[in-house]
Amino acid sequence: MKPMDYTHELHRSRRARQLLLLLILIFFISIPAFSMDYGGVIGLELNAKDLGEPVYDGKLTIGPWISLPLGDADLYISAGLHAGYDESFAVIPELFRLEYSARFFNSLVVRAGRIPWQDTTQFIAKGVFDGVDFSIDMGSFLLGTTALYTGLLYKNSSYINSSPGDPKNYNAEFSWSDFPGTYFAPPRFLASFYGEFPGIPYMRGQLYTGVLTQFDLSAAPEPYNSTYFLIRHSLVYEDFDLSLAGALELQTSRARGLSPSLAFTINGGYQLPGRLKDRISLGLRYASGEGPDLSAFFPLIREAQGVVLRPLFSGIMLLHANYQVLVKPDLSLEFGTRYFFRTDASTYFDPAIMHDSYALGLEIDGSAMWVPFSDLSIVFGGGFFFPRTGGAMTHYTPIRWAFSLRTLFSF
Repeated sequence: MKPMDYTHELHRSRRARQLLLLLILIFFISIPAFSMDYGGVIGLELNAKDLGEPVYDGKLTIGPWISLPLGDADLYISAGLHAGYDESFAVIPELFRLEYSARFFNSLVVRAGRIPWQDTTQFIAKGVFDGVDFSIDMGSFLLGTTALYTGLLYKNSSYINSSPGDPKNYNAEFSWSDFPGTYFAPPRFLASFYGEFPGIPYMRGQLYTGVLTQFDLSAAPEPYNSTYFLIRHSLVYEDFDLSLAGALELQTSRARGLSPSLAFTINGGYQLPGRLKDRISLGLRYASGEGPDLSAFFPLIREAQGVVLRPLFSGIMLLHANYQVLVKPDLSLEFGTRYFFRTDASTYFDPAIMHDSYALGLEIDGSAMWVPFSDLSIVFGGGFFFPRTGGAMTHYTPIRWAFSLRTLFSF
């Protein structure tokens, strides 16, 4: 068998990285410094976890940015590199953000490019997307519409949920030799209409509504298309806040036709009286699983619901409580606990699940954030998951743990 030419692949990788850095450098020095604001961020993340066996990984991110005033508009550009180790070392480029924003007639706002966006419920689609967003302030309420695409995003930053029709190499490690097949997120097209209504249904409340449609552009034999009907209500009254959000999803497939699914969240918080700046919050999150009347809820993003146990928001329910306290102006602490349930027997998979019980178990976590000065933050956190507090996993499943250290420096 002919040996693989690793030297050739290394040279290709090096040339690609050098070209990217050269383009970034040329772009920055070609713009007069007096016409822009600029800076950058350096982030370091180290992780250690034991979900059956110890795993260690880390990532360094470098991202310069510029902001250009263009009369009644602005242009923001941020790009950089990830250097990470996860079973192997890789250097990966990414365009973090490319946003053109403009205001017309003091009421119409247009944002285009690679823009940050999130849906009405804040649990289906959020992050950066390629596309355009229009919003118009009507005085007593706001209306907006969005068209977005995901197929040019970096898959490990966008966390787009994969469907059975996506290519198998979606979960493969990044490789310069197969850049198109291992870099990009699954292709989806999103169209959304949304509204924000302050003072409804009462003076201190705020109502958000929306419709979001997802089209699977993967050319799969069984494309996953869906429409979400969204609603959220928020209330802030003195030291108390409450948020309720829900989504009805209508999925379409050739095999099942039209099938509904459901998800909702409830979260309430209270700023405790006294000299300490501390806050407690309680909440419930529910996403339907497969059943006779409902299908498994399927959000666009892959967002983990825990620190150690990391199920996606599909076929899962959890109760959670948090306590936050500002110990000093530069030091804050947070402690949390959550209990996980399955809402069906098949959507969430874990090799330790051997019983019919839907109770998965208890997780506790904590974190400390230190901000020695305004441009530097250091966060250390971690947690433990106790499988024996539930009935679904085998009784000999060991306690699982995960810890992380993250630093962010802005300049």
